[in-house]
Amino acid sequence: MNDVEQLIIDKLTGQIGEEDDLRLEDLIARDQEVEQLWQQMQQVYAMRKAVSFEQSFKVEDAWLALQKKVNIPDPVAEPVTDTVAIPIRRSNTSWLRYGMAAAVVGVIIISVYFLNGLYRSQDAVTKNIQIKLANGNIVHASTQDSLAGWMQKARDAKVDPGAWNTLTVPAGKSYAFQLADGSKVWLNAVSELRFPLLFTRAERTLELKGEAYFKVAHQASQPFTVQVNGLTVQALGTEFNIKSYNNESTFISLVKGSVAVTNAKGERVVLLPGEGVIAANGHSFLQKQQFDETTVLSWMQGLYFFRNEKLQQIAVVAERWFDVRVQLQDASLSGLHFTGAMDRNKPVNNFFNMLASSGDIRYEVKDGKVVISRN
Repeated sequence: MNDVEQLIIDKLTGQIGEEDDLRLEDLIARDQEVEQLWQQMQQVYAMRKAVSFEQSFKVEDAWLALQKKVNIPDPVAEPVTDTVAIPIRRSNTSWLRYGMAAAVVGVIIISVYFLNGLYRSQDAVTKNIQIKLANGNIVHASTQDSLAGWMQKARDAKVDPGAWNTLTVPAGKSYAFQLADGSKVWLNAVSELRFPLLFTRAERTLELKGEAYFKVAHQASQPFTVQVNGLTVQALGTEFNIKSYNNESTFISLVKGSVAVTNAKGERVVLLPGEGVIAANGHSFLQKQQFDETTVLSWMQGLYFFRNEKLQQIAVVAERWFDVRVQLQDASLSGLHFTGAMDRNKPVNNFFNMLASSGDIRYEVKDGKVVISRN
């Protein structure tokens, strides 16, 4: 287990080699004790980073530090004959039994304090990520899922491989998986993706509600398209982010390659890296503009940066990320502006304490809701 601990530490700190990374993934999939150890050490490492973030966070410094491209970890590649589902692992099990003792002492004290409060961190959220198969069967995601197990359940259910299935990610969760063609998808909280187990048609087509990052496998003979809010996003071997929540405009941001965005009226815009498109819906004008990669992609690192943003929008993101209800007691509060950061790996009351420290607002819990009022 000492060897396994070292592999995990190397992975968490970004020092692991490709061969060791594959070896560790295999051990996690096959050995329940290694799986548990991986979950526990992830939890400790996340809390350690959260404590460090809270102690050292300065808004301007954070923005400067994240100006470089956000590094997005790739799921382990799997054969393209299967659709692969890889959960972003979270754990609410007991604290680490092995290693990393020096990092744990302060973390445990802080964690016990927050976990005794009303709010739940993301790790404690009970809603499940699930896939509704084309035949109506529901498959729930858990950290015990094996990659082969996902496809076996679909085969056992005799699901048409070309039919559409629906993956739902609830509030407080995120999820990453690999499609049958090798393309990779990262889904944010409160998102839904419709996809086939195998791409059997002339085009590889998906439907999205919410937010997702796509890393598309290049196949010139079979175009890759995403249908979202009445828009069609077509790509060939590229990386892009789509954000399209209910009652909000759709944002399409290109990181690598090129994509073409078409609305219901036939208007078409081609994007280059660093360019994005904003549209209220499929019938509205496609507005092309530059975007800040730090702001757009930081959600994949569990961070949401806001600069001079209205409290109403900040509250909406808090509801998605922490699975809590937020109520503004006074309608005029929605227009208050704040600058700061939200870390989804920290207990949610940390965030509201930070907002309240501005002196402009206070918050309390009423009937299971976070009620914000003027100070």
